Amino acid sequence: MASHALDSNGHDTAVVVAHEIYGVNEHISGVAKMLRPYRCDVFTPSFLPSGVVYAREHESKAYREFTRTMCVTGMGSALAQYAEGLRERYRRVLGIGFSVGATSTWLASGTGAMDGAVCFYGSRIRDHLDIQPAAPCLVIFAEQEPSFSVPAIAERLAGRKGVVTEVHPCRHGFCDPGSPHYSAVHSRQAWTSATRFLGLSR
Repeated sequence: MASHALDSNGHDTAVVVAHEIYGVNEHISGVAKMLRPYRCDVFTPSFLPSGVVYAREHESKAYREFTRTMCVTGMGSALAQYAEGLRERYRRVLGIGFSVGATSTWLASGTGAMDGAVCFYGSRIRDHLDIQPAAPCLVIFAEQEPSFSVPAIAERLAGRKGVVTEVHPCRHGFCDPGSPHYSAVHSRQAWTSATRFLGLSR
């Protein structure tokens, strides 16, 4: 598994950023840089073979290869194992995931591997509503998902112990500056919610 971290500064908190089907692309690297001012060490492991990165125009190929070589449950297991491996070095291990990375983070959070998690528009969370996160989990949805009713899923998660939901009037990918659905306003709002939820401070 390809992996790298930003320079360690002796922090006691690790944040693992879980990628989308494209791999550790500019968006994921950008998230890691955004976390740099906070008191944490950031890790961006690639769960794709040889750490491959796909361009957005190759979405169909990226999706096909992801389902063939990894799939979301496989990535969730690998992510949980990766997070557990950080336990020896850090007091807190947190997860932030996007799209399939968000669903994988949701799955990993159910294993107790993380002390807190934020899942950005993990649409396949709807297939894993039996999961009960072992630590606080913030699920941030894009309201305009074509394949399912976001309000219905958010309602099913409402009241779940340790789970908080937030729905933004946007489309999938609204936090990714490279996405056609990017919303600077809602991305900023979601990011503020995420860092506060995880207790990250500058």
